[in-house]
Amino acid sequence: MSDIDSAPPNDLDHQDLNQTHKDTHIIDDDEPSPAPATIDLPMLTFVVLIIIVTRECCVWVMGLLGYKNLGNLVGLFLLLGAALCYRHVKGQIPHRFVVANSRILKESLFAFLPICAGVGILLLNLGNEGIKIVMIMLISTLIPMWLYAYLAKRWL
Repeated sequence: MSDIDSAPPNDLDHQDLNQTHKDTHIIDDDEPSPAPATIDLPMLTFVVLIIIVTRECCVWVMGLLGYKNLGNLVGLFLLLGAALCYRHVKGQIPHRFVVANSRILKESLFAFLPICAGVGILLLNLGNEGIKIVMIMLISTLIPMWLYAYLAKRWL
């Protein structure tokens, strides 16, 4: 008999098998599905109101300065600055606020699908200039977004 065959059974092996059996769960069709997440309408309204007011005020101020197109970017950095100040002064950002903001971001992604289709058709019609425009768009979009994500991840 070899050493492997004569070795006493290890209790950990049996525990692992039992744990694996307990972890596997077959979903039964008769089980009720989990309730959908409730929508915190007051907080959702509050977050949308903050976003709209901040954006419109920044577009208005930048329009007075002659740079109306920079209003959205200034509003984005103003919201980031406000979040950083809040976190520095009061600590953690309230969970309700974070959940409402995440919900808005998830739902707003579908607004960009028609825009992407239109841009794709436009780029096909540009011919040789399309490559230059794509490179300019990538550089001018990716660098500010990378910087914004870096700052948000580091300071929030």
